[in-house]
Amino acid sequence: MASLYNIPLLYFLSIVFIALFIGSDFSGRTLNTYITAGHKRSSIFRVKLIVSQIGCIIILVFPLFVHGIISQFYIGEKLFWNDSTYTMVLLTLFAMITLCALPMFFAFIFRDMGKTLTVSMVLFFVMIFLLNSESAQIISRIIPMGQLRLISLQKVYSTNFCLFVDFLWNFILYFIAGSAFLHTDLK
Repeated sequence: MASLYNIPLLYFLSIVFIALFIGSDFSGRTLNTYITAGHKRSSIFRVKLIVSQIGCIIILVFPLFVHGIISQFYIGEKLFWNDSTYTMVLLTLFAMITLCALPMFFAFIFRDMGKTLTVSMVLFFVMIFLLNSESAQIISRIIPMGQLRLISLQKVYSTNFCLFVDFLWNFILYFIAGSAFLHTDLK
């Protein structure tokens, strides 16, 4: 699971993907076209959310999956380390979904490619800084990047707590982003 430890590097690609995917729709006024064509804002938001999450998960999971298969066949390394395989896969997937929620949140709040990219990158470095600080043990339990680090080091203390924190992050970020998109004027 050493490649899971390197997921934060791939997070850069996810940030760029989401900033370009949603930011270009705001700057190109594509979302305005969808709305004037009669589509509901809530439907547009859900579609953007689903497509962004699928793209982000592909960016983050594909290298992990390829590394796991190659290491299993050529090195003989087990793809997973214990009997709770499904739980760890679920926890990893939820942490990745939550990791992708942050740039999506900023894309709908700022409605601008540059601001979304800049703020997401700055927060990426803040998360890295916090995960290398003295309080990293506490912080790693409440931010998704830290949860991925704990999974890769096989030091997950409470699966239920991690899933609850991820659910809470997703609910709060998507609720605020969805509310902002539904109730603001598109320029």
